[in-house]
Amino acid sequence: MFAPSTVSHNGGGWVASLEGIVRTLPDVELGIAFELGGCNFKYEQTGVCYYPLSCLRPSRVARLFGKCNIEERKEQYLRVIDDFKPDLIQIFGSENDFGIICSLTDIPVIIHMQGCLPPCHNALFPVGMNSKDFLFCGGLSLCRRWMGLRSESTFRKQAEREITTIQSCRYFLGRTEWDKALVKLFNPQACYFHSEEALRPSFFQSDKLWGMFDLKSEKVRIVSVISNPWYKGLDLILKTAELLRRFAPFRVEWNVYGVNDIVPFFERKYGIRASEVGVYPMGSVSQDVLVEALCHAHCFVAPSYIDNSPNSVCEAQLLGLPVLATNVGGVSSLVKDGETGILVPANDPYILASHIVALQADPGRARSLGHAAREQALARHNPESIGQTLLSVYKKVVRHA
Repeated sequence: MFAPSTVSHNGGGWVASLEGIVRTLPDVELGIAFELGGCNFKYEQTGVCYYPLSCLRPSRVARLFGKCNIEERKEQYLRVIDDFKPDLIQIFGSENDFGIICSLTDIPVIIHMQGCLPPCHNALFPVGMNSKDFLFCGGLSLCRRWMGLRSESTFRKQAEREITTIQSCRYFLGRTEWDKALVKLFNPQACYFHSEEALRPSFFQSDKLWGMFDLKSEKVRIVSVISNPWYKGLDLILKTAELLRRFAPFRVEWNVYGVNDIVPFFERKYGIRASEVGVYPMGSVSQDVLVEALCHAHCFVAPSYIDNSPNSVCEAQLLGLPVLATNVGGVSSLVKDGETGILVPANDPYILASHIVALQADPGRARSLGHAAREQALARHNPESIGQTLLSVYKKVVRHA
């Protein structure tokens, strides 16, 4: 929706979907500040004020050393607030520097919880991996190698900063029992409101669904969508695929979207070559390509060691695809084991592989899980319901601040 530059993720992300909902709410005037360099201070389009904040993007060298100009950020934040004069400020994510706004203004601030870094720090490296691997194990660019070496210390500092941010804010929006529990742990006096996540229209409104296509083939097609952090479970995918190669009565084609250049590192670290076990890194693709891939897969696997409510799981559920996911973080708020999907322990490739084999031997169960998940996801991510919930929350916060 913002013209000067394309800032969407894979054809548009959940934030853009949420913007589409909020901008239609009655009596709501919307301003959006975000990180983007090379633009003017303010743009007005279709009733929305956009504020691209160029100071938020430090140089590559500064990012490598974890440095940023907090004072300049504060000035930019206050400039936006002074220009837009909001009644309420909504911050997406408690892990970023936007959280300092809580201490800069008396305007009520509500933090929309995303992930949470303290648990991510706890689950940063897969079993058998540590910072030394980034010195001695090949397969990474110099930039990623440096990021890996700094991962533990960087996450530790950011995790402590996030706790401070949560403690400084009064109002929170979340969507899982996990993020609610974390907010209450760090800030027992906080007011927590439940609101479901907006998803990309291509998934919610898709005319293609899982089960519409003939899935008979020589290979069982599995799809995962993960990102580059070490805790997202690429190692679990490789280990599980290796077990399926050895013991499953079928061959596997496991397409992994969202990653590419970190695969050689994991191959060397765990001694499993991706292509030899049927794992293929697909990189980033458009949402339409992903819809097509999901609808032609046999199942979806979410392998992360920690997550709040991965949108990739919700999108697979919307299409009716049977989901297998590690039982971590807030995933159990999305997947009811044996009813709307299958939950497995983190870092247990043996159980995951056995569930994949069993599911392929029972097509009726796969259809039942996928159907139930789709019905739940349609209700959970209904745009009208999300809009009404948000409007109610906004009014409560403004009224009681």
